[in-house]
Amino acid sequence: MNASQLAHHLHKSVFAITFAGNTILPAGTYQAPYSHTIHSIHYIVRGSGFYKMNEVQYTLEPGAVMLFVPETTFEWAISEQEDVEIYHIRFDYRLCYQEKQDWIVHAPDSWLAPLRGMLPTLRAAEVRRGFDRVFQLWHAYDPLSQYRCQLAFRELWLSLIDQMHDQQYSSDADSAIQYTCRYIADHIQAPLMVEQLAKLAGLSEGYYSRQFKALTGFSPKDYIIRLRVAKAKELLAGAGQTLAQTSKLVGYEDEFYFSRVFKRITGMTPSAYAKLSQKL
Repeated sequence: MNASQLAHHLHKSVFAITFAGNTILPAGTYQAPYSHTIHSIHYIVRGSGFYKMNEVQYTLEPGAVMLFVPETTFEWAISEQEDVEIYHIRFDYRLCYQEKQDWIVHAPDSWLAPLRGMLPTLRAAEVRRGFDRVFQLWHAYDPLSQYRCQLAFRELWLSLIDQMHDQQYSSDADSAIQYTCRYIADHIQAPLMVEQLAKLAGLSEGYYSRQFKALTGFSPKDYIIRLRVAKAKELLAGAGQTLAQTSKLVGYEDEFYFSRVFKRITGMTPSAYAKLSQKL
């Protein structure tokens, strides 16, 4: 089930919160395995330790979000150094939607897969605010606050789905950018334009440039220049190539422009670099 399918599932879902609490798990304590029979979601406020769900172990740290579904075998252990503080929300839900003139209501059959275990939280402060709001509204008790609590929980749920989608998109974007890095290296003497590279990655030019710098530390243009200069240094150190030939082999038709670029990056002219390299 991808993020779009999860959003469609959310659209058909009606949630009912049965409890929202804030609990301290004391340092050094251990809970032996037992069967977890309800839906619940935990947010780790502070502390460390581990949760084990169906024999899969997850390390606890502040900002982590854990989702439990029914029929989960669960155990936990808290580190000796400090308590673990958690928000925990128990809930039930049904699928409720209209098809033509009929209302359809039934229990879900997917158990929220793959939303279980540790969920991605790219924006931890946003998630923390969501848990805070649900907790505060739940404990207000009046009917209007209870209604707002249900809405706040849906907002929290949607935020988690969005973050899962963002993580997947970011991962896909990183893979696409790494592909263009290999493309640049393989086509170093060809004209290379950022617009062309962004199209190869399947991303907008602006987003591609931002993600490229986040991943490599350089803008696409700077990355290309530095890769060309690195290749030029190899050629100059090997001798046998004229300046004009070296310039063309690394993508510069104008050898004088190439010389200016080379000196800006290395601090010396290509000729001076070649002489120095051949003496070593």
